[in-house]
Amino acid sequence: MSAIQIAGCSGAGKSTIAAVLAGRGLVSIDADDDPSLARFVDSAGAVVAEEPTAPDLAWLARHSWAWDPARLDELIAAAGPATLYVCGGADNQQEVSGRFAQVFLLEIDEPTMLARLDARRDYHDWGRIGDTREYLRRKLPVLQDRLRASGAIPVDARRPLDQVVDAILSELTSRS
Repeated sequence: MSAIQIAGCSGAGKSTIAAVLAGRGLVSIDADDDPSLARFVDSAGAVVAEEPTAPDLAWLARHSWAWDPARLDELIAAAGPATLYVCGGADNQQEVSGRFAQVFLLEIDEPTMLARLDARRDYHDWGRIGDTREYLRRKLPVLQDRLRASGAIPVDARRPLDQVVDAILSELTSRS
């Protein structure tokens, strides 16, 4: 049983890459799609029952997007013997990092992130409601720096989607 994390800020392409990997016959999940895995928690770690419809910076400072480590373990075990590609990120990534054989960082710049958030037409309005846009603008460089410092392999996610996926899979093949 092994797992690979594909991380990045909102708009980097994590959800889209999860779908492409699945289309190529690989076991992948969009981590945000599993409410038992990814959810907001307060500063004490309690799961938030109801999020505000337009969170402000004060609310965002008191809450974090966290993964349930036990649920992550269940998902990895259920995928076995295949490798599970976990496409997503959480504020407690460092706590669960030992579960991943490798982490990839989908690198984008702020203009790309904002353009992708503006173009998004799916169910997801994160980055367009309340203060989430400003929150993401502040978070982008910090998140990318932290992931690079922890050994994540950077991938230029501004490239065409198939090239991004091919770069990830090629890197994994060259390491095995």
